[in-house]
Amino acid sequence: MRRTTSARNEIAPLLDRLISQLDAEGSATQRAYFLRIRRELERVRHDAELATPIRELTSTRAVGFSFSSDAGALIARILEKAEELGRDLDVAPHTLH
Repeated sequence: MRRTTSARNEIAPLLDRLISQLDAEGSATQRAYFLRIRRELERVRHDAELATPIRELTSTRAVGFSFSSDAGALIARILEKAEELGRDLDVAPHTLH
């Protein structure tokens, strides 16, 4: 549960800012994608359940979204945090071949 709380404390505020930024930019598809991940993160009750939202965040690059410089900076920070948490949880990022 400690990791769950830590993940929420570190990632959720960044996701909230990103979602607001994407909304302001009119990027509805990207906003919906990250809003879904944000809801999943909020529903997590046990450390093992963190794997799904962390994996989705670390695979964001593979989705192929284009971001503004403002949103890109937020994404970079979110991915940095997600990858740190993923290493702690031993979650391998998805890659496309």
